[in-house]
Amino acid sequence: MHRSTSAVRRACAVGTTVALVGLTTGLGIMSATAASAVEPTDSTQPVSSNETTAPVATETPAPTDEPSVPADETTETPAPAPAEETPAPTPSDDATAPADEPTAPATTAPAAETPAPTATPTPDVTTKAADATVTIDGAAKVGTLLSAVVTGFDEDSSYKYVWADQDRNVLSKTATYRIDPTDVRKTITVTVTGTLPGATETTSVTSEATAPVTQTPAFLGEDGKPTKAGADADHPLELSTTAGDAFSHTFRAQGFPEPKYALAWFDEDELEDTTYYDENGDEYVPEPDEQLPDGITFDASTGELSGVSTDAWDWTFAVTATSGTETVTQYVDLTVEAAAPLGIEVYTTDRTNLLDDDGEQTTWIIAPDGSITTLAFESDDEGFTGSITDGGRPTIKQGGTLVIEGGLVDRYGNSIVDDEDGPVVVPTVTSDVASDVIAPDPDFGEFGIVSVTFPHASTHNLTVSADAFTTSFAVDVQPTAVPAVPGVATPVTPVPAAAPVTPTNRGGQLAYTGSDATGALPWALGLLVAGAGLIGARTLRRRRAQR
Repeated sequence: MHRSTSAVRRACAVGTTVALVGLTTGLGIMSATAASAVEPTDSTQPVSSNETTAPVATETPAPTDEPSVPADETTETPAPAPAEETPAPTPSDDATAPADEPTAPATTAPAAETPAPTATPTPDVTTKAADATVTIDGAAKVGTLLSAVVTGFDEDSSYKYVWADQDRNVLSKTATYRIDPTDVRKTITVTVTGTLPGATETTSVTSEATAPVTQTPAFLGEDGKPTKAGADADHPLELSTTAGDAFSHTFRAQGFPEPKYALAWFDEDELEDTTYYDENGDEYVPEPDEQLPDGITFDASTGELSGVSTDAWDWTFAVTATSGTETVTQYVDLTVEAAAPLGIEVYTTDRTNLLDDDGEQTTWIIAPDGSITTLAFESDDEGFTGSITDGGRPTIKQGGTLVIEGGLVDRYGNSIVDDEDGPVVVPTVTSDVASDVIAPDPDFGEFGIVSVTFPHASTHNLTVSADAFTTSFAVDVQPTAVPAVPGVATPVTPVPAAAPVTPTNRGGQLAYTGSDATGALPWALGLLVAGAGLIGARTLRRRRAQR
């Protein structure tokens, strides 16, 4: 857009004067004293980029014989206009035309204007502020170190930081912030204050908010603080209860999103390497809850393990807590202790088969009330398998020997060991047949095992006593051609064993593989001394074989 200014109007006036002077000179009207030799002058006006002024042409006077203007009479050049506009030169005011000659209209040039000083431009702070940014580097997770990444500010500027949550609570005023557990579920922003390039005043920029802060799940102890108990299988969380008593334990974990609980396998390798059979003998894959004793259940919605169990044993399993995509595991060893003693339970088997590496083996378990469970096994170099049935009667050939072991049990049939490091309690065995030979077993006496040899075929009634408890049962001695053992047998009270033995209950497996170099002794002692036969009877529902 063109603009009319005082400079433009001044240029027009000067141009008109020059034109009139040139005209009178060309017609010879101007006198010799008034004429002047004027060099051609370019009167084109300089213009800015936004406006253009047409130049005013001047005519060169024709040469004459008249003398030139004296040296002391010169033309004057008007004062320069502002830098952007240069006015054309004007004729000298000292050149006087003759009185009788017409003169050009008098034109007075305007006074020269002094240009104003150029001011330093002020930066557009609003525009530059849009280029300044701050972002947060780091995951929105408890324990993570967040950093403020700043761009667009003056590099020489010092920054001020304010970290805050969605409620505008100030968390920190440093360049970084490590997320605290109290920030779970919150969102976090950082505001940075600095100076923009070329500015003197500070500007503040706020980052976008993080996602809600998450937290890796962690199991809590009784004090409500994260615990390492049960963090690995070698150091499980120890829990205990007594058979027949109500039990409850709630697993608690912190984390966000809210942790979800599940029962898991204590030993994944065992699960993969073991072949499991159901009660029908068919293979199947057990569920994790089969690691729990009967009567104890796990509520995944609350994390509570509760119930009443009558199986005295060490039960191992694992519990997981999952928050988002992260899972933490707690390994558990639940010990169910036996209840108060109710009576004595007896284990007996044929001594001849006990010493055989291969062959059939039958063991009878006599409960305190006299009821009997029969375990029939068949062993070979690969191990042994067998079956369990209710009922039966201990049977032996005339002249044969039964080995007998007895121990206290509670009302659920759980073996009671008062002191695992104490001496073995050797039961007292008596018979209603005087000819029976009763003595500590020559090979297993140190384990509290008593041998009874039957010279005569008939039904023999034996009584096994320990502390104030007794258990009686009948033995069917079948006649053979083998002569009876000479001599008269009398009841013998065994001598306490010289070396202690610690009965252990491990596995709850009916079937076992992997023969030991010592032959039948390991599994025989497992049946008699450790009471594994009874354990096998109680765990028939989980019959399994390892291959």
